[in-house]
Amino acid sequence: MTVLPQLLLNVPVREKPDLSTIPEIADEIKAVEAELGDSGRVLVRYSGTQLLCRVMVEGPTVEITEKYCERIAEVIKSQISSTK
Repeated sequence: MTVLPQLLLNVPVREKPDLSTIPEIADEIKAVEAELGDSGRVLVRYSGTQLLCRVMVEGPTVEITEKYCERIAEVIKSQISSTK
């Protein structure tokens, strides 16, 4: 098993709609998954107990992992963040 750099960001949200129903978020997740291909993975889910959306990205380098994780987090912030 190859261990890849991983980053987890917690984004405060004001509500928890199904992420697939927000085109901007769904499209960004799909774009990052396509760009990573087989060299990483993306997991975006809500916390079960807090008003947070958790964005986890694994990638081939720390720089790439941070870039993609922050890209997804920014789109989430622009759509459903509690700190608008």
